[in-house]
Amino acid sequence: MSHNGIPRAVLFDVGMTLIHPIGRVMVEELAAVGVNSVSPERAASAWAAAAESHHIDFPRGATRSDKAGATWATLLGVRRDAGRAAWIAAAARPDLFTELDQHAIQVLRYLRACDIRVAAVSNSNGTLDEELTAFGLAEYFDITIDSTIVGTEKPDRDIFTTALTQVGGDPTQMWFVGDGLINDMFGAAVAGVGRLVLYDRHRVYRTPLPVTVIHTLGELGSLIADALEGETPCVS
Repeated sequence: MSHNGIPRAVLFDVGMTLIHPIGRVMVEELAAVGVNSVSPERAASAWAAAAESHHIDFPRGATRSDKAGATWATLLGVRRDAGRAAWIAAAARPDLFTELDQHAIQVLRYLRACDIRVAAVSNSNGTLDEELTAFGLAEYFDITIDSTIVGTEKPDRDIFTTALTQVGGDPTQMWFVGDGLINDMFGAAVAGVGRLVLYDRHRVYRTPLPVTVIHTLGELGSLIADALEGETPCVS
């Protein structure tokens, strides 16, 4: 998989990449079930680590929310029943995902100035376009792929193939940026995306990975600038 060359397009995950969940909301729901020992920062970090645990086929018969909530509780060191209940309640709140990444607009503007196509690929509930508009991001995207609308979700190859087809061109000349090792990195790799950029905001992954790892979205701008070295400078 090549890490070299100018990206012809950059595809983004949205939730937990461009728009983040609020630790305060998680703490409020934990308090509602009698857990008062967790800080917002710790709650959000554990949430990021637990987010993809629903892919584990254990315990059999458990729902996605049950699996993720139980994992979250284990990471926080709280009762599993309380953690599951708080996870489900927090996930249902409309004010959970309300933090726009501080570098999101700057990076998206830079990509547009560089004439690089931009796409959003999200496991969403049919409201992706509405969400991007609400956060002032819609104008920066050429293409948006909402899992509910296309009928398949990450990490399934089909949702990436749909996005790549709509973007057009050689997938090996495209980048994917997301926070999920399974949903985003593995899924995009199977679809043949050329460069994988894992946004590990909470430093969940402590061992070397076969992808590019960034800890702030602003670092993506530096990666793009490095790829464009020798080209006409972009002015955002």
